Amino acid sequence: MPHRQVDKLHRFADGKNGGNPYGPLITDQNGDIYGSTGAGGISGYGVVFELSPNSDGTWSDSTLHGFQGSDGARPLGSLTMDAQGNIYGTTFSGGTGAGVAFELSPQGNKKWSYALLYQFGGPDSPTGSNPNGGLVFDSNGNAYGTTQLGGDRSCTGTPGPCGLVYELSPAKPGGWTETVLYSFGGRPDGAYPYSPLVFDSAGNLYGTTSEGGTGKCNDGEGDIIGCGTVFKLSPAKSGWTESVLYNFTRHEFGEPGAPLVFTKDGSLYSTAGYDVFRVKPSGRAWKKSTIYEFSEGIAGTIPSGGVVFDPSGNLYGTTASSGLEGYSTVFKLSPPMGDAGTWTERSLARFGRGFSSNQPRGGILIGSDGTLYGATSGSADRGYVFAVRR
Repeated sequence: MPHRQVDKLHRFADGKNGGNPYGPLITDQNGDIYGSTGAGGISGYGVVFELSPNSDGTWSDSTLHGFQGSDGARPLGSLTMDAQGNIYGTTFSGGTGAGVAFELSPQGNKKWSYALLYQFGGPDSPTGSNPNGGLVFDSNGNAYGTTQLGGDRSCTGTPGPCGLVYELSPAKPGGWTETVLYSFGGRPDGAYPYSPLVFDSAGNLYGTTSEGGTGKCNDGEGDIIGCGTVFKLSPAKSGWTESVLYNFTRHEFGEPGAPLVFTKDGSLYSTAGYDVFRVKPSGRAWKKSTIYEFSEGIAGTIPSGGVVFDPSGNLYGTTASSGLEGYSTVFKLSPPMGDAGTWTERSLARFGRGFSSNQPRGGILIGSDGTLYGATSGSADRGYVFAVRR
């Protein structure tokens, strides 16, 4: 079947409206789209933006906040919106130097107020540094996330600590306080988490690390550093207990940083290396299976942005490189009729001529009408927000 047209909703020019969008897009009940860029803005440290649909089919761009360094820099992770329309996120750097957690609150008439909730310490700080995966909230309003560096444990085979999981809680009369839930130690439990966390219904947290675990990946100089993990953190009376659900292998090394997605049967889906994978509970253990493996060709090579489900159980995502003519793609995976069947891949669209910025980084957002939205980055054009009509 022919590829569908990729519509450009907005072009970034690395000016005041930002450049190089990285994190996933989110939407509100009005159909407005929100995201962040890792560069651009008045000071060049990135922005949080809003795109609003117009009656003539065009979209209007608004900058909700331009980062200035002291209040954060490089918002690379996902954004989260609460029921009141407040937006929460993190920056990888800025503040006192190693990133911040922030809140944007609507004030009416397209005006937003910015609040710095928490500043992270340096790379060796026991309270963590360089958050990259955004925030997830529990029912009490506490926020949870990961930092790529910092912690109170030495990382196996690497100088310094290698990341942690934290909780931020609103304090009275104001401000937020941090609690470190778990510090990673390299092998065998994982190192350098940078994907967002996800809750299950029992209050357990799940995420991935980009290194560590028992995989046989090395650092290029012969030292084994592990290939990354899927992990679970369970609340207990004495704190939180970590368990490794899956250890990535060399085939999957380098890309286990995409968001995890839960399904009703308790399975987790995501992407790593060339694969779209599932990790499913099987008794007291978890079983990993590859539901689709990409290779060079029309379908693209590296599905690095994670996947999302539609109501019919189909998966959608993007490949970040090496589709037909060297461009990236938007793909759909349709489930088999039974457990023993195979998933069917279909390339819906590719970023061909006219898309000099052709690396979609943040995965896919499915709109209320089924339209697929995403963003590209990585060229002199500094990226686009795009739409693919289903």
